[in-house]
This record gives sequence, C-alpha cells and structure tokens, in this order.
Amino acid sequence: MNNLQVVSLLFTSPTKAFAELKQRPVFALPMCLLLIGTVAVTGWYYSTVDITWFAEQMTGAAKLPPAQQQQMAAVITRPVLLWSSVVVAPIVLVIIVSIGALYFMLAGSLTRVRYSYKHWFAFNWWAASPQIIGYVPSLLILALSRTTQMFPSSLQPLSLNELVFHRAMGTPGYNLLSAVGLVQVVSAWLTYTGVRAWSGRSVLFCLVFALLPTVLIYGVWSLFAFR
Repeated sequence: MNNLQVVSLLFTSPTKAFAELKQRPVFALPMCLLLIGTVAVTGWYYSTVDITWFAEQMTGAAKLPPAQQQQMAAVITRPVLLWSSVVVAPIVLVIIVSIGALYFMLAGSLTRVRYSYKHWFAFNWWAASPQIIGYVPSLLILALSRTTQMFPSSLQPLSLNELVFHRAMGTPGYNLLSAVGLVQVVSAWLTYTGVRAWSGRSVLFCLVFALLPTVLIYGVWSLFAFR
C-alpha cells in the first residue's frame, strides 16, 4: 500500500490505515508535507513580520532587566529568525519524531508490542499528520492579513488560546495554551487508534502506552506555565 492509499484510509478507516502500515511502514508523504509546511508557515511569518515590533513584544514578554532586554533584542533579527525557521525548525521536528519512535520501540519491547524502529518512525509521522491540515488556516491568515504586527499565536487559530482563552504574549499560560488545540487532540486520538490496531490490547493499556509521554510533557509544562 502506498502513501496516497494510506491517506484515503486515514480519513475513512484509521484503524485499517494503521493495520496496513503495520504491513508496510511508508512515511514519505506525511514527513515531506509536515517539513514543507513547517518551513512555509514559519518562514513566511518571519519574512513579513515587523521585526522591530516583534522584538519589542518578545523582550517585553520575557520580563528581563533593561540591559538583558537590549541584548536579547540585538539577537532577534530577521536573518536569525529565518535561519531558525528554514533550518532549525525542520531539524527539531525530525528529532522529536525520532525520539518518539525510540520511546515506542523501547516501551513496545517491554510490553510485548514489538515492532521495528522504522515501523514506529512511520507510525509517528502519520499520527502527526493532522498538523498538515492545521497549516492550511495558518497560510490563509498569512495570505489575507493586512498587518505585519501579528503574534505567532495568531497563526494557530485551532489552539486553545485562540479558540477560548485569548491570553496575550507574556501572560501565564500563553505558550502552553498556544501549543495545545484541536490538531493535538486529533493527533492523540490517532496515536491511540494506531496503538490499538497494532497491539490488540485493552483500552486502558493503549491509552497509557500511547499518551504517557504527551501527558507527562504537558503535565510538567503546566506546572510552570501558569506561574
């Protein structure tokens, strides 16, 4: 089964899609689209945002002494931000997916859900694939916006911050609430669905196996996010 056939099944029967991936772990399509989407959204944003305004917002949100704010502002330049979006951001995404695949492989070896690293690497790219759809409103916002003074969270219209809380940059919980939204919920559901299809184990086992890293990461983050 090729990538496009997996896409079709992912919309109509996610369980069957992951069952097919178990037989042939392809991942080129979601990996390429996620990397391209990451570069497109962040690169477009940093190439058009008002850098002076953006630096002021970032330094103000950091709540640092004036001297440190000036040092921080000197680093926040368009070339640096573009470099981070075009080079660093996709590398970080690959690292995150790779670490996730390592977790599943090790956890699977301990719980008798044994698949190769390549299987779990492909699994993670497909579980993260809802973000591809999440890039569409981000690109539309960038295309239709009439201002260059736009917060990064504005590019995440499906996040909890944009949908419900509307916290400003620098306020408690802004970063966490901007990072969590409908896309992450769907990705978590796909992860659980995939683990259920690959393991055939109980609902409780699959929930713990699939979501333990996510719960730990966001749980620890929330302890500090609202201070």
